[in-house]
Amino acid sequence: MTPTRTLVAVSAAALLGLGLASCSAEAPTSGDGESATGSFGQCELTGTAGSIELDTLTADTLTVATVLPSNGWWNGTSPETIDSGFEYCMTANIAHRAGLSTLKLQNQSWDQLISASNTTYDLGMAAITITDERKEVFDFSEPYFESNLGVAIREGDDVTEANIRDKKVGVLQGNMGAQYTTETLKPAGGVQQFQAEVEMFTALRAGQIDAVITDTTLALSNTAASGGELVVTGQFSVDQSYGVITEKGGKNSAAVSAAIADMREDGTLDALSAEWLTPLFGADPNQIPVWK
Repeated sequence: MTPTRTLVAVSAAALLGLGLASCSAEAPTSGDGESATGSFGQCELTGTAGSIELDTLTADTLTVATVLPSNGWWNGTSPETIDSGFEYCMTANIAHRAGLSTLKLQNQSWDQLISASNTTYDLGMAAITITDERKEVFDFSEPYFESNLGVAIREGDDVTEANIRDKKVGVLQGNMGAQYTTETLKPAGGVQQFQAEVEMFTALRAGQIDAVITDTTLALSNTAASGGELVVTGQFSVDQSYGVITEKGGKNSAAVSAAIADMREDGTLDALSAEWLTPLFGADPNQIPVWK
């Protein structure tokens, strides 16, 4: 996020790129300005092209920072391979509604993104929980998703609501699960912090930790992919919401919030969740028992 920025509002299309890798898909528009059914990877574009204005680093380009891999949210292992997912398709729709023809992805580590050590992007989206502390560093959009903190364990292990405070718990550095576990749960077995989801759940499989505490949605997506080896047995209610981060004091947060509000009202967010998250989770997050 630098002082030199360009205000853009042009015809809708879609292009994914980082470095030398890119792909594109045209999104046709109807005569009344509404987007016809187009494609952006596997995403359906909704709403009106050019209905919001974004102040971007590069003309006709929305640069988005995220953390990969993040199955269900960003389907693919690198910016070159992402073609679907809840947040990817949500980003595509924001770009479309801003009338932008280019979307560029930036892959950062979680710690790098949440510490704002590299802010050469227009917006960041990586299931980032809105907190007062983070509001001192970023501007947040209005919430686009709600999530509690899920407890993931190895199938058959004796980790329960009654004894989890005696266990060794893995958390993702900078995640709300890390704050809750260290400040509220305070497990006697200790807390081990990880910088990546893959590393954390690999440690759980290997028995290096007894449980993982992270966003219920992230816990479900990782356990569902484990072939029954890992399960989510409970969750802690922390009333957390995800928001899009933008430059502190910048011009984009209000426009992104307006796009999110429109996507909630026109059913786009519900459709994205049903298509990319529900099948991935393998369970309804609302049916996971809430632990005290």
